[in-house]
Amino acid sequence: MGKIHLLLVLISICLSGCTLTPEKNNPEKFYFNEVEKNFSNPGSEFRSSPLLVFNEVITKPDLDRMINELHEAGFGGFFVHPRPGLITEYLSEEWFDLFKYATEKASQLGMEAWIYDENSYPSGFAGGHVPAQMPESYNQGQGYNLTKYTFLPDSLPTDYLCLMNSNGKYIDITSQTTDYLGKEGDYYLYAKTFYRSSPWYAGYSYVDLLLPGVTEKFIDVTMEGYNRVLGSEFNKTVRGIFTDEPNIVTSGGFRWTPDLFDIFKAKWGYDLKEYLPLLSEEIGDWKKVRYHYMETLLQLFIDRWAKPWFEYTEERNLIWTGHYWEHGWPNMNDGPDNMAMYAWHQMPGIDMLFNQFNEDSPQAQFGNVRSVKEVRSVANQMGYKRTLSETYGGGGWDVTFKDLKRLGDWEYVLGI
Repeated sequence: MGKIHLLLVLISICLSGCTLTPEKNNPEKFYFNEVEKNFSNPGSEFRSSPLLVFNEVITKPDLDRMINELHEAGFGGFFVHPRPGLITEYLSEEWFDLFKYATEKASQLGMEAWIYDENSYPSGFAGGHVPAQMPESYNQGQGYNLTKYTFLPDSLPTDYLCLMNSNGKYIDITSQTTDYLGKEGDYYLYAKTFYRSSPWYAGYSYVDLLLPGVTEKFIDVTMEGYNRVLGSEFNKTVRGIFTDEPNIVTSGGFRWTPDLFDIFKAKWGYDLKEYLPLLSEEIGDWKKVRYHYMETLLQLFIDRWAKPWFEYTEERNLIWTGHYWEHGWPNMNDGPDNMAMYAWHQMPGIDMLFNQFNEDSPQAQFGNVRSVKEVRSVANQMGYKRTLSETYGGGGWDVTFKDLKRLGDWEYVLGI
């Protein structure tokens, strides 16, 4: 169990806020003397909570030992986090019995227990249960990859789109592609791409979070057991749910979902298929088309992922927190707009990995002031008093407590 213990120390969730009450929109004023009075011995909700890693056979004596150690070290709670190496079956009756036991132990010690919504990450596939129960969640493709031709190949992809450039106008010739074989032209052939299957996804692949019904299936598969076993502890010892790196990253080429073109045309009044080259080439109204495209993806991500989760947690008085696929703006592949997604979390959060200070790269973690101020800004705008950061992950085996304090202090100053 040594590796579990190490991960408890190295990956922590930092919680902070503007007042000494966790509720949203609480009118209580901020008083320095109240902060000073509670600073030396804060309540559990204002203490860090590590990832309580389940990565082999988990037993109740193990939980007793680990949770007692966390309490003695001053932690306020924990996020139960399944990771590779897990032998106890995820979402089994044994799993929920162990989670219930951990929650009861936390309650006895005045600590909080949080649900981590996935078996490893990224959130959405439920450890393989979603693709197993809903094959259409992954087997329809998630992208189209472009290859340009002067002469179309004799062997065409199984599923594709084909455009022909005719004096700057792109004509969809997909249904007549074979008629153009052997004829010279300026062709844009888009082959459908799929997420790769992997043991990480239980032999399946990641799922399409833009597809209607996928999020609802994920919530149902993941939360049914927690609700049945621990529903009475929701908003008590069980404070909320952590989601980790849900994303709409393309499987190759531009990101696609089955009703993308219909949604796009209904929203913007023109056919995206006839403007696909503008997603990769700076020609014509490429800025307008790319904006419309990204705005469409963003709205689908909000409507089909964020809103269902927000509504689920609101109805059950749970806090929905976590973070999205890193913070690489202006690279849209990480996500069209993380700030817009944060608005749908009662406690919006970020990821802050590694132990390397870097102020220059937009891909940086420690040193990326923008990413921290983004989440704080959204919390301020929405009236959310608390924010969260997953911190210290990937810090390296040589990380010191001095390093940890430096990382944490930097985030606290910026508003986490």
